[in-house]
Amino acid sequence: MSTVEPLSMGMDSERLSRRARQPGHDRTFLTSEANFVEAARECLDPERYDVEPNPTDLRNIFVEASVGRLPLGVMPEASITSRDTGRKFFVEVKKQGPQGNAHERAYKHHTVQFYKVLKARFGWEYHPYVTIFCESLAVLPRYTIQIQGLVEPDQYFLWVDYELEPLCLYLRGRCAAWLDD
Repeated sequence: MSTVEPLSMGMDSERLSRRARQPGHDRTFLTSEANFVEAARECLDPERYDVEPNPTDLRNIFVEASVGRLPLGVMPEASITSRDTGRKFFVEVKKQGPQGNAHERAYKHHTVQFYKVLKARFGWEYHPYVTIFCESLAVLPRYTIQIQGLVEPDQYFLWVDYELEPLCLYLRGRCAAWLDD
C-alpha cells in the first residue's frame, strides 16, 4: 500500500529546500535585459534619446516606508529619456519559458495605485512605465490574452523572437507620444 501526501501539505519549506533547482537560479533573464538595452540604443537616435540601463530614479519611490531601512521601490531594466524635454519612461523586461509567473510580477507596475504614485512623483500626463514581454510571454495565448486584458495597450510590447524592427516602431511611437514636444 502506497502512502499519498494530503493535498493540503503542498510544498513545505523542507521539501522546497531539497530542490536541486531553486527559485532565482535561472539568470537567463539578464540576456533579455541586455538585449533590450542594446536594441533600444540601435532603435533610437542617440542625439535625441538617452537609453540608461538600471536607472535608480524609482529605487526609493516609497520614501515614507523606507525611513531607517533599505530603500523600497522598483529597479527597472532601463529608462529612455529625451535629451530635449527631459521627460522619460521606464522599461521592465520580462521573459520566461512555458511555465512561470514573470507576467504576474509585472502587473504591479500597471495598477491604478502605481499610476498614481508615478503621477505624483513626476506629474506627467502619461504613465512612464512599460513592460516588454519576451519569449513565451510574447507568444503563448495563455499569457498574451491575460496581458492584453490587464495592461493598457500602449504600456506593453510583445517582443516576438527579439525582432528589432517591431520593437523600434514601438519605442519610437512611445517617444513621439510621451517624450517629444
